[in-house]
Amino acid sequence: MLLTAATACSDKESELGLNLVDPATLYNGKTATFYTNEAYSLFDDSLRTSNYSFGIIGNLDDPLYGKVSSVLYSQIGLASGMSSINFDEVTIDSVVLTFVINELYPDTSGVYNFRFEVMQLAEQVQTDTIYYSSDTLPVDPSKVFFNDVVAVGAHDTLVSLKLSPDIKEVLSQTGESEEFIAATKGLRIRIVETSDEGMMSINFAALQTCMSAYYHYGEDTNSYHYDFLVGSGAAHFTHFSHDYTGTAFGAAQIAGGTNLFLTPLAGYNVHLSFDNALQSFRRDHPLAVIHYAELLMPVSSDVTSLPMPDQIVVNRCTDSTDTYIDDYIDAYTYHGYDGKYDSERGLYRARITEHFQNILREGRDPGMTLVLNSRRSSARYTKLLGSSDPNPVRIEIVYTE
Repeated sequence: MLLTAATACSDKESELGLNLVDPATLYNGKTATFYTNEAYSLFDDSLRTSNYSFGIIGNLDDPLYGKVSSVLYSQIGLASGMSSINFDEVTIDSVVLTFVINELYPDTSGVYNFRFEVMQLAEQVQTDTIYYSSDTLPVDPSKVFFNDVVAVGAHDTLVSLKLSPDIKEVLSQTGESEEFIAATKGLRIRIVETSDEGMMSINFAALQTCMSAYYHYGEDTNSYHYDFLVGSGAAHFTHFSHDYTGTAFGAAQIAGGTNLFLTPLAGYNVHLSFDNALQSFRRDHPLAVIHYAELLMPVSSDVTSLPMPDQIVVNRCTDSTDTYIDDYIDAYTYHGYDGKYDSERGLYRARITEHFQNILREGRDPGMTLVLNSRRSSARYTKLLGSSDPNPVRIEIVYTE
């Protein structure tokens, strides 16, 4: 059920809006508040996950949100700038797969006993293919390169997995880059569900995230190493799977009267529309100039003690696909937008002045989609107050006419 509330506008001269604006920009303007006529949580069934700089692996079982797992698929790429490889005269002594840890969740200060599993793929990760969160690739059951428990704690910046000797045969290739990738196929890397529950976020772009082969030549006693690319620089993607059994989730849409849910890893986004309030304001104030507009997104008190997502991104709905609003694109130029959590006020806030002026000029609100900026690489979630709450999601503006 979609709930509607009318806009509340104040036409008197006021300084109420001054706390909304940048300190250097003061407007002795009028203020108005806009409430949604559409607000609901929307299941994200088409999240692209290929070739991002950050990723995540692991498993969680939340009594409210259900179970979620994340698995990494990646090519083994040649070292940066190398177009071919020649390991004909090389003896590989050992191979170590290393990841730079970006975050552990949900206990960001705890220690996890993760059972990592690394297997060779039966089909290669394609360089020219876009992969989504629902995609998977088969593995070769005979090629298990790692299956063991590793303790990972908050003070660890790296996790290193010494792979089995079987990987040496896979890497002992000579040829062009494309031939090497086709021959090695790639890896599936995951944390097995029978180990500790938890998620490990990975920085793929870090130089230390790689597969290092240590080797020597013939009777040469010197040791050398070659860093193959895994993650950034090699085609890769993550697969997210959810099990909502026994929860209130799983439907394509969840009404947003009480709460609006923003969950990561191809979970739920939030759809908002202020069209009724916008059109009413436009009829009453056809010459209005918007000096400041702020989207306020109060957070439910039962999640404020959790680690909060870093940022909410506001997208404009279109007929084909959602696009960033202008304020988000121009944020670094004009030092605007934000979209981050304000712990003192218990809400996320985003400056949307350009976007609001645009839709006011067009005469309609096509709708907004709220998404978590880190939804592909962090398991942090949040819950916003819905449209029937006394402190709902809303837009507050300062304008003159």
